[in-house]
Amino acid sequence: TTLNSDINPKGILFDLWGTLIYNVPRYKREEYEPIARRVGRPAEEIWKKWVSYAPDALRGNLKSGEERALKVLAELGGPTEVAPAMAHFEAENLSGQVHFYDGVPEMLKALRKRGYKICLVSNCNYLTPAVVERMGLPDLMDELVLSCQVGLVKPEKAIYQLAAKRLGLTTEDCLFTGDGGDGELDGAREAGCRVALVAQERGHAFRFPQKVYPYDIWLDRVTDLLKFLPDKAPQISAA
Repeated sequence: TTLNSDINPKGILFDLWGTLIYNVPRYKREEYEPIARRVGRPAEEIWKKWVSYAPDALRGNLKSGEERALKVLAELGGPTEVAPAMAHFEAENLSGQVHFYDGVPEMLKALRKRGYKICLVSNCNYLTPAVVERMGLPDLMDELVLSCQVGLVKPEKAIYQLAAKRLGLTTEDCLFTGDGGDGELDGAREAGCRVALVAQERGHAFRFPQKVYPYDIWLDRVTDLLKFLPDKAPQISAA
C-alpha cells in the first residue's frame, strides 16, 4: 500500500453498497413464509418475480416497494392487501440496519480536505435515497448520482460521464472506487476512469473472488485509498 505516482486524480467516484456502507439483514429467508402463505404462492416464486423488476427499480421506473409489490401480486394473482407487508419486509431486510465501513466518514472528510472532488455513483432503487440522507452522505460528498434518480445504471458510460461532469471534470480526471458489482469497474474503465477495486468483507469482490476484475489499485479496505493518493489533489483549472 504505497503511493502510485501514475494515479493522480482530481475527482473520486465512489460506489455505495459494499464500498462505503453495508446492511445487516433483519430477517431470515424462512420469515417470509407467512407473507408467501397470504399470497398463496411459494416464497421462491414470489422472490423470482420480485427480482425480475430490479432493472425497473434501478432506473427509477418503480418509485416504491409497494408499487413493486402490486405489480408482483398482479402477475401472481395475489391479494393486493399483502403489498404493504411485502414492501416492509424488503425495506427492513435491505436497508433497516445500515452501517459505514470503519473509518469511511473520516476518509471522505480527509479526501475533501486534500482538495479532491467526490461523487457517489450508485446502482440503487427507491430505498437508497433515504439511506443516503440518514447516513449524512450529502454533507460528506460534493455530488450524488443515484441510478433511480437519473435513469442511468452502471456499467453504462453515461453514468460515469454524468458524475464527472457534475464535479466539473472529465472521466479521465477521475478514479472510480468500488467493490466490482454490476460490472462497474469495466464500465468505469471504458468510460475513461482509472479504477480501484475494494475487496473488503461483505463486498462483491469479497463474496465472488473467482471473478476477474480490472483494477489499477487493489484495496483490502476502502479507507486504504488514502495511502495511494497524494496529500494534495491536482489543481482544478477554472472553466
